[in-house]
This record gives sequence, C-alpha cells and structure tokens, in this order.
Amino acid sequence: MKKAIYLFFIALIYSCSSGDSSGDDVPNENPVLTSITVSSSNGNQLDLFGTNTTTLTATGKDQFGKTIAIPGSINWSANNANVSVDGSGLVTGLQVGSSIVTASVGSISKTFSFSIVDSEPQSGTFVYVSDAVEFTTGPWKILRYDENGQNATTFIDDDLAWPQDILFLEDEGQVLISNLSSNKINRYDASTGNLVGSFATGISGPTRMKIGADNLLYVLQWEGNGLVRRYQLDGTFVDSFTDVAVDQSIGLDWDSAGNLYVSSFKDASVRKFDTNGNDLGLFINSGLQGPTNIWFDAQGNLLANDWTGNKVVKFDPDGNLMGNVISTGLNQPEGIDFFPNGDMLIGSGGTSEVKLYDRSGTFIKNLVASGAGGLVQPNAVRIRVIE
Repeated sequence: MKKAIYLFFIALIYSCSSGDSSGDDVPNENPVLTSITVSSSNGNQLDLFGTNTTTLTATGKDQFGKTIAIPGSINWSANNANVSVDGSGLVTGLQVGSSIVTASVGSISKTFSFSIVDSEPQSGTFVYVSDAVEFTTGPWKILRYDENGQNATTFIDDDLAWPQDILFLEDEGQVLISNLSSNKINRYDASTGNLVGSFATGISGPTRMKIGADNLLYVLQWEGNGLVRRYQLDGTFVDSFTDVAVDQSIGLDWDSAGNLYVSSFKDASVRKFDTNGNDLGLFINSGLQGPTNIWFDAQGNLLANDWTGNKVVKFDPDGNLMGNVISTGLNQPEGIDFFPNGDMLIGSGGTSEVKLYDRSGTFIKNLVASGAGGLVQPNAVRIRVIE
C-alpha cells in the first residue's frame, strides 16, 4: 500500500512539471524602444555670464526598462528663443528665462527643462586678458577677472585663432578680438561674450588695434605687406594708412603731436610716421630685443614692453635710451593697460601672470596669480569699467 501511494505522488509531480507552460509569467517578446531619458553635462541652469552651454544626451529604454540603442536620429527642439539647440544636443543659453528642450525619436519624446540666468555684475571694474596659450595650437580664450584679479571666468572661447588684442566698442555693446592665425577681427557681445560675426577679414595676421583721433580703427599686421590698415567702426575698410612696411608689427601709439609709432618685433625697432602716414624713419633702432606694446607717458617719453628682453624700457621724446623702468620679475611682457590712478597692468607670459605696477614701475603685486582661471600666456590686457 505504501508503495502504491508513493508511485501516485511521483506520477502527480511528473504530470505537473510536464504540463502546458503557456501560462508562465516570462514574456516572450523582443526588446523594442519604448522610452528615452535625457541627461545634461552641466545641469539644468545656464549662465549667460558663466557657463552658457551644455550637451544633452538621450538614452533609449526598452519595455523591460533596460538600455537599448536608439534607432535612427534624434530630433532636438526648444520651445522658445531663450536657448538654441543643434542636431547633436548642444544647448546654448541666449537670454534670461526658462526653456524646455525636447528630444524626439518617432512618436517617443522626452523633455528637459532649463533656467537661464545672467550672473554678470551690473557695474564695476573688470580685467580682460587674451590668452595665446601655446601660440599656434590653442585652445585659446579670453578670460575675465574682477578688479582684484579674482572670480575668473572664460568670457570668450568661440572662433578664436591666436587672439591678439581686445577692444571694446561701448556704444555698440560689442568687443573686437583680433586673430592672428585666421586673419580676421571678430565681433562679440560685450556683455555675454557671444559671437556676433566678423568685423573685418583678409588681414595678414592682425595684432594690435587702437582707435585714432580721427575715430578710425588702426590695425597692425604681423605678416603680409606690414602696412597699418584703417577701418571705420562698422568694419568698412578705409585704406592702408602707411606706405612703409613694419615687419611683425605688434605695438602702436601716438605722440602729443599726432605722429604714429609702430614697433617691429622682428627688427627690434620702432618706426615713426607723420599724421598723414608718411614715413619719418626709425625712431628707435637699438636698446630693444623684441618689443611688443609701446606707449607714451605724460612727459612724452616712449615706453616699450621688451618681450625678449624681459623688461620695460624707456626712451626720451627724441628716441634716446633712458634705461629700464622694470627689469626684474617680468618674463615675456605683453599687454598693457592703466587704472584711473595711473597704476599699470602688464601681462607676464613666461609666468602666466598679470602684474600690477605703479606709474613709476614699482611692483605692487601679482593682480592675476599664475594660472588663475587657466591662464597660460597673456598677450593682451584690457581694463573695463561698467557703470
């Protein structure tokens, strides 16, 4: 009897295990795209003064919640003009407000919300520095600091090619950046640093820019015919002002009589032109090794950043050498600007700093510490007061 009962249970178990399995809970379906998720490389806030771009990434999910490749292309769109988004998911903040970006694949979509802010101080004094980095290789940038050399931000990093000089057109709300390697001067928004477009092209390595007494922009050329070019402030070419080449010209200023002076890095000299651009010969042909910026002081003396000589040199109104104004602590000086009290800011490329001196050349401090904000090789310094 026990044996019969045992066989009965064995048969029952076998019957259950070998029966129809069509009612099992395990689905017999191939994975298909049923939803997408969207993530941002820089969070959901864009700052017009700071980080105003981010890259969105869409990830596909199947019906089981597992990651799956997205078939075909993703369509990106924004619900308003506060941001722009390209085909790769790069989002750029354009104006303060909020926006919703949508990623769509066929009938499946997912949104990502942004707030766009502007942390730019409404007023104050700021220092802008053009960073040549490794000269011909980049990545180049224009950095911005407060008046104490703190709170560094990357102001511009778009469409730069060995940037040289920084010039603000306050009435236009724009800033011009000369680019030696691309042979052009670009316009950017003076508040946001966003690229507006080209100011002028076809220049043979533009370096320094200054607005003259005639309200025209004077532009130096590192290469080509070496002549000084003039432009109206809307970018219209006027003429080649000078008729004698200055090779690798990289510094310019006017004396009190309106004569123009242009430095040659290659020839370690400074050439003089009259108010009509006629050549008056070499004003300085000794005492320098590789000058960059030049400027006149209140007494009519000409000073020069000697990049190769690691010093600032002074010459009297007749071009006679007076001596060194700064001879220690500077390494590859390039870039010069002045605070209202006469204190000077000079870029020190070899030490990745911007140094502060009083008007006599006495060192005060490193206003921008070595490498602050990623600074590598300063070659233009501009002080701007926003009221």
